[in-house]
Amino acid sequence: MLIKTKKKSIAANGFTLIELLVVVAIIAILIGLLLPAVQKVREAANRIGCQNNLHQIGLSLHAYHDASGSFPPGYMWCPISPGDPSTTAPGWGWAALILPYLEQDGIRLRIDTTLNVEDPSHLPIRTTVLPSFVCPSDRHAGVFLILDQDDQPLAEAATNSYAACFGALVEINDDPEKGNGVFFRNSLVRVADILDGTSNTIAVGERAAALTQTPWAGAVSRGTTRVTAGASTSSTAIEGAPTQILAHTGSHNLNDPASDPDDFFTPHGNVGMFLFADGSTRAIRTKIALELLQALSTCAGGEYVAGNDY
Repeated sequence: MLIKTKKKSIAANGFTLIELLVVVAIIAILIGLLLPAVQKVREAANRIGCQNNLHQIGLSLHAYHDASGSFPPGYMWCPISPGDPSTTAPGWGWAALILPYLEQDGIRLRIDTTLNVEDPSHLPIRTTVLPSFVCPSDRHAGVFLILDQDDQPLAEAATNSYAACFGALVEINDDPEKGNGVFFRNSLVRVADILDGTSNTIAVGERAAALTQTPWAGAVSRGTTRVTAGASTSSTAIEGAPTQILAHTGSHNLNDPASDPDDFFTPHGNVGMFLFADGSTRAIRTKIALELLQALSTCAGGEYVAGNDY
């Protein structure tokens, strides 16, 4: 007597190949939909972190103003070589001078402002990465090597994702003491000097290391700023020493495809974060009209800019 046995289908033991491929495809689609949402949430958090950094910098600048009667200079300079703007010694910049108000008294007390930023004794200080000067979206932040015009190494330093506003149109390299913004060489600008109104004047803005790596400590004599490898700009410009801690609004808009190292630049995409002289932090669209950004960059240009213009 023959006994017939039933054949078990493949489906009874597991997935068929077609079913497996369908499941994999569905998972891939779900991941594809989920990743942009995760990235958007992460970027929103980074933008808040960047805004908080600038808020703390703003509080510190005003605390310095209250104690000293003016905002700090863009950078400290002793006229050893008056006709040579590449000589910036001692070079200590605005960010180094507000350290006590950023709860970094220990670092500030170790700085000898009679010695240059690049002095070997200051190596541990200038290579300290300070979170207040690092935008969370700035992927090229960290310690880097400052080079001179001949590509020779000068000093190591930690980056700053932010630059003080020199003003508009005036070239920082040519006339480092003639900025029409809040900060320039040996500047001591007071709130009373900001005739356009502190709420209409940029004090500090984003200039990410993604565009150019610059030191928070100050301007190293004969140092340069140059485009970071892989930056989204066609520029190959190499700018002079004063641009290490100062940025301006020249002929390029925010995140212009031809941005130079002395321009403002944000890693946030459609908006950049800026600190205004009244201490407020606001987002400015990368598509803002260039003349409006120039107007916001000057202290006493006489321009009127409404908040909804940017």
